[in-house]
Amino acid sequence: MSAVLGNRPTAEQLLVLHAALDEPRAAAAAWERWRAAVEFDDVDGGSMRLLPLVYRNLGPDAFDTEVAGRLKGLYRRAWSQNQLLFRRAAAAIGALEAAGIETLVTKGASLALLSYGDVGARPMDDADVLVPIARTREAIEVLTAAGWQAEHDDPLAWTEVHHSLGFAGPGGGNVDLHWFLLWQPARDDELWRAAVSMELAGVATRAPCPADQLLLACVHGTPWSPLPPFRWIADAVMTVRAAGEGLDWSRVGEEAERRQLTVATLAALAYLRDEFDLPVPRWLSDRLSAAPVSRHEWAAFRAAGRPDSPPRTLRMAWDRYRRLRSLDTGAPRPTGFVSFARRFWGLESAWQLPLHAGRAFSRRRGRDAARSAP
Repeated sequence: MSAVLGNRPTAEQLLVLHAALDEPRAAAAAWERWRAAVEFDDVDGGSMRLLPLVYRNLGPDAFDTEVAGRLKGLYRRAWSQNQLLFRRAAAAIGALEAAGIETLVTKGASLALLSYGDVGARPMDDADVLVPIARTREAIEVLTAAGWQAEHDDPLAWTEVHHSLGFAGPGGGNVDLHWFLLWQPARDDELWRAAVSMELAGVATRAPCPADQLLLACVHGTPWSPLPPFRWIADAVMTVRAAGEGLDWSRVGEEAERRQLTVATLAALAYLRDEFDLPVPRWLSDRLSAAPVSRHEWAAFRAAGRPDSPPRTLRMAWDRYRRLRSLDTGAPRPTGFVSFARRFWGLESAWQLPLHAGRAFSRRRGRDAARSAP
């Protein structure tokens, strides 16, 4: 099996990544090349999210006077916003734990504390909190009773076709409640068994072990996104460095195979090894290359890396439906794709599906035309 990561950073974005992740001399050289190529006021959103890490990596004295103060401000703002977010998310976690519902913090918040080791170096917009799938309904009820507002009018119907749901806190802050770790559903029992203890703003919870955190970062690196999603690279590199010899590479392979995500995992690890010299064992690449892969997994991988379009969205919806139908996920199996698709897009009738697809395609063409206009 040979897979190539389709959703790669641009040359300028890659310079930002090297400035954030390389040893000081190489990082400084990457930063100087980036400064010569990009106007600071024109920085894209994906690169902007990495600048606090660049600031921490190079240190406050490494920058010219034009941007030194602005970088320091970006770092301080990320630190203060994250502290506030963590306190508010901790209140939600505390309510869930008090109700006997176990929690596990994934992605940004756990990465900032356990992998980055610096709350200001990893900006984020929300805290991702996983609960056992069997406790999803109770978790929604607990958060609602605590004053958290779901982003969907019918949260329970949403849980049947999606993997997470956003909640806005009564005093601010956002929590993304997960009942599946990933968009691609699979049983998360192994994730829970290998979880490590952590505290968020003084509240006890859990986080994925380093191997699972790395797999999560790699799989998140596959899909296209309007906001360049290449921060997954920094998440993966920082996770591997923080874990050191304690990272269980065998587990990465085992979980990728069990979750039927070997294509995305192999492509991401190959890119990390080739571009950032990450010490990915050759035997792991060989194992993933030899793993059996269905045509559905290949098709979903290719579709995920393309810009948004009705065919892409349909393929990804089909992949989720197929996994819920064919894998032992712990969730009820959907009955038919038409019914699933209707609920997936929040439509009242299956007859609305063609119209919905047509409107989505028209919006896409309008965005493309706007981007190509002089």
